[in-house]
Amino acid sequence: MSAIEQEKQVGSNIPIASVDRDRAPDFDDESRAQASANLKRVAIVSVSVVLFFVLLTVIFVLPRFVQTDQSVADDGAEASAVVADDSTQVAEVHDPTEAAVWRRTNQARLEQALALVTHLKARNVTQWAAVEFEAAINAISVGEKAYTEQRYEAAQSAYAEAIESLQRIAARTEEVVSQAVDEGFLEIASRNSTAAAAAFEFALSIEHEHEQAKAGLARARTLDQVTALVNEAEGYEDLGNLDAALQRYGEAVALDGQAAGATSAIARIKQVQLEARFKRAMSDGFAALEAKKLTRAKSAFARAIKIRPRAQEALDVLEQVENQILANRISQHLRAAISSAQQEKWVESAAQYRAAVKLDADLDGAATSAERATDRAKLDRQLESMIDQPHRLGSNAVHQEAQTILGTARSITQPGPRLSQQINRLADAIKIARTPIAITLVSDNATEVTLYKVGPLGRFERHSVSIIPGRYVVVGRRNGFRDARVEFEVSPDHHDAMITVRCEEKLAFESDR
Repeated sequence: MSAIEQEKQVGSNIPIASVDRDRAPDFDDESRAQASANLKRVAIVSVSVVLFFVLLTVIFVLPRFVQTDQSVADDGAEASAVVADDSTQVAEVHDPTEAAVWRRTNQARLEQALALVTHLKARNVTQWAAVEFEAAINAISVGEKAYTEQRYEAAQSAYAEAIESLQRIAARTEEVVSQAVDEGFLEIASRNSTAAAAAFEFALSIEHEHEQAKAGLARARTLDQVTALVNEAEGYEDLGNLDAALQRYGEAVALDGQAAGATSAIARIKQVQLEARFKRAMSDGFAALEAKKLTRAKSAFARAIKIRPRAQEALDVLEQVENQILANRISQHLRAAISSAQQEKWVESAAQYRAAVKLDADLDGAATSAERATDRAKLDRQLESMIDQPHRLGSNAVHQEAQTILGTARSITQPGPRLSQQINRLADAIKIARTPIAITLVSDNATEVTLYKVGPLGRFERHSVSIIPGRYVVVGRRNGFRDARVEFEVSPDHHDAMITVRCEEKLAFESDR
């Protein structure tokens, strides 16, 4: 048996009965069992194919690097010889140059075919295109046999057939991987973790870095745990325990971000919880409103709007509550202003009116009332100032001012008790302030006495004079003596006051004389 026939026999050992020729394997129970049974045969095939390529290289490739064109010339006569065995083909007749070209061409074709074989072996071709791959290997063997028999055209034809077949297989790689990945995701949807993992592992055995297959395999490996969590979450949801359901769904999504139904369930539960919180806030608001707890109602309706910012019902009722709260505050200020006015506390009354106007600038009469209260507060201060300082009333200017203030006070209709009392007190103070009071000035009959506001009084020992209440100054002068000056106040409460004024301190230059 020749080396080529031996290699063909090795190649023919590749198992082909267990592989579907037209599509990637289905991942049902029967195929999985069959695949498990064929694992040993696959290992044997892999070893056989490797040995086959080594033998091809040793037997057919290496001799070409040492064979020379001279050997072809020496054996030219043999090219036309007929082999006695009927199964042997007649060698083609070529001149040495043409034969060298044929050899180089066939060598290039063989290298191309072997590169495709290596490429497909790395992609687990025996698991998804074993029959076609076996046929291509056989075509390479036929080409090698023809080459050793110097039938170069036949060798080229066989190589071309092998290359075409291998290229067709390579072109199917993406389709086979895609089908396996699709099958894996279908199995995930069916919650069949074993079949899903097998499909993705098969895809990765062909294309090792396929991102979808990697992601799918990761999902398949957590599928059972994810399924258990989703089932548990669904049970909690049926029982109405939404918090527990949400937690389980969240754990499922943490394991598999695309867990079937978990993401949508989380959104659904959150929406239900959101609606429940909204209804609870609205209910709290209406209950507080019924109990006339406006501040509490406002807080509840504001909470509802925070949950659902565009809820028109909540927006409308919150506006009504805020308007009512505003109206109540204005009413409180107005009541306080009126109460203060009735008590003739005009400063407080004016402040309350201004607070009401600040809340509502268009409030009828409030601004006018604030101005009126301010005027009354000013009048009250003026009256008290005059009453508290009656000694000032002796001045003509102050007296005139007091009369004006008194006239303003008397012009007010329906004066309150405080204003009436102030009018009476100021009128009395004005009257008293213009009533002369007798006082006695005491001197030494040597001092010239002058009473400001009255005039010179001359020398005397005692002198009585009647003057209206107020502050006065009396001055004494005497030659050779220092002037005497006395300030005093005449009060309606003190009659017959005695004021002494004498010049008693001699000047120094007068004493030296």
